[in-house]
Amino acid sequence: MKAMVTGAAGFLGYHLARRLLQRGDGVVMVDDFSRGAPDEAYRALSAHPRAVALRVDLTDPAAAAALPVDVDVLFHLAALNGTQNFYEHPLAVLRNSTLPTFNLLERFTGAGLRRFVYAGSSEAYAGTVTLFGWPVPTAEDVPLAIGDVRNPRWSYAASKLHGEVLTALGCGELGLPFTILRYHNAYGPRMGDKHVLPDFLTRARDGVFALHGHEETRSFLYVDDAVDATIALAECEAAAGEVVHVGSTREVAIADLAKLAMRVAGLRGQIALHPAPLGSVRRRAPDIAKLRRLIGFTEKVSLEEGVARTAAYYLGREVAHPAPD
Repeated sequence: MKAMVTGAAGFLGYHLARRLLQRGDGVVMVDDFSRGAPDEAYRALSAHPRAVALRVDLTDPAAAAALPVDVDVLFHLAALNGTQNFYEHPLAVLRNSTLPTFNLLERFTGAGLRRFVYAGSSEAYAGTVTLFGWPVPTAEDVPLAIGDVRNPRWSYAASKLHGEVLTALGCGELGLPFTILRYHNAYGPRMGDKHVLPDFLTRARDGVFALHGHEETRSFLYVDDAVDATIALAECEAAAGEVVHVGSTREVAIADLAKLAMRVAGLRGQIALHPAPLGSVRRRAPDIAKLRRLIGFTEKVSLEEGVARTAAYYLGREVAHPAPD
């Protein structure tokens, strides 16, 4: 197929584009580099003969209107993510995680897309688990809720909640087949430093073992498994019109994740434990029964192996992924 990946310079977007090119697909890679300049890995990927790399600010309607539309599947991953950004730049998070969806829907109306795939987030229902004690593991039928509109923590969650509603209702009105994927803590090499595992590893590299929110629990899915699930769901006819949780069933405490990272990386030190930021969710893990039913999903990379690969990358013991052949 020919695909477009928005947010292609980001974490999931890069790995998704790379996997599509490995399969022999053509990929239009779209990004505005709002989280930094393109790195060596992205430039190498952009040079692939089946890749077209475009620098486009998707918050600009005119720029989005100039995008090519001769693609089969649109993977809309563009957003401003990163926990630190939620608190420090909430306005930018809201702008960059809402306006592009409007502009893309307008651009691809009547373009013959086989699927509009929207990258949602488990953050969209985090408030429900906290406020109402919703069951964990959590299924897709969970109501979406925002804990406190005054807390910048919810800037990303609110934008992703908004994106789900806009995708479902907008695509419904415009006749675009869609699938909404709620990712649950995908991780791996080249994910930036504003997430729990790379943040801990980059500090540990300098001999500082600081951990925030150590008592909280999350489920972590290695990026290769997340990408394979993404492509399979985009090609699954039964996934059209569905919201699907993409994640792992293994729920782990953040403190145990940090200890695992130190063990596989051969690091020694005393971890300084700090409370979680205000509004952070104590527990989160998905029910992935629908994911398994739709595509027969099974994880191929264990948490131990995935953390080892991630630690090697952030501790400078591994080069970035080479571009696919």
